[in-house]
Amino acid sequence: MFFKSKTKYNVTKAYFLVTDDNSINLSSLVDTFLQHSTYEATHFSINYDEIKDIRLFLQEEESLSTEQLENLDFYDASSRPVLTVNKVFSYLKLDFSVLEFTSLTSFDEGFKREIQLFNCDSVAETVTYGYSRILNGDYLPVTEEKIKKGLFGGTSTSIGSEEAKWLVHPKDIAEGAIKGYYPLNYLNDKGFSVAQQNADSLFDSQQRKGNILLVDKQSQRKLSRKPPLKKYTHFSET
Repeated sequence: MFFKSKTKYNVTKAYFLVTDDNSINLSSLVDTFLQHSTYEATHFSINYDEIKDIRLFLQEEESLSTEQLENLDFYDASSRPVLTVNKVFSYLKLDFSVLEFTSLTSFDEGFKREIQLFNCDSVAETVTYGYSRILNGDYLPVTEEKIKKGLFGGTSTSIGSEEAKWLVHPKDIAEGAIKGYYPLNYLNDKGFSVAQQNADSLFDSQQRKGNILLVDKQSQRKLSRKPPLKKYTHFSET
């Protein structure tokens, strides 16, 4: 189901806010993310229901709505999770819904596909925040947690509080909350301001190409040396 531990892959997280006044084209976004993955989706599951052949998705795609969706998973022929869409932070009782897209592509430290993805009109027009990083094959894409081998050969993951993983509490995601610092960061103006404030104005605004901030090696080292930020810097493959 997962990669070998020595294998690396790219994972992208993208967050979309859904309100009565700001709806998103869920079907279009799903198609865009799947097209930019290097892995071919062969099966899917909606709201934790049974796993079905991808050819049946076309029949259910038309009725797919953000109001009814809680979870959407796509897998390749090896049962690898290619794309996962989750409704998150519902317990925070926000004035909007938050959809988290988790996408997988093969290893590329230049993040070419990820840059293309965030620059696609269907994504760029609606995404609020996002990032891309590199993980080893023994990490789960959705949780970004390491898979642990059990006593009898099974596997498990350690899932901590999601809020504790964020540098700025996710309840403020509409106001620029960020989870941390990654090799690739998608930041709107509010997010860039928050990133700058917490990094002591480390970044030059010219480093941001559109809303994409690529953190170079020198900046990565500087951020990693700041004790308050150590927990929130994610530049290694872990």
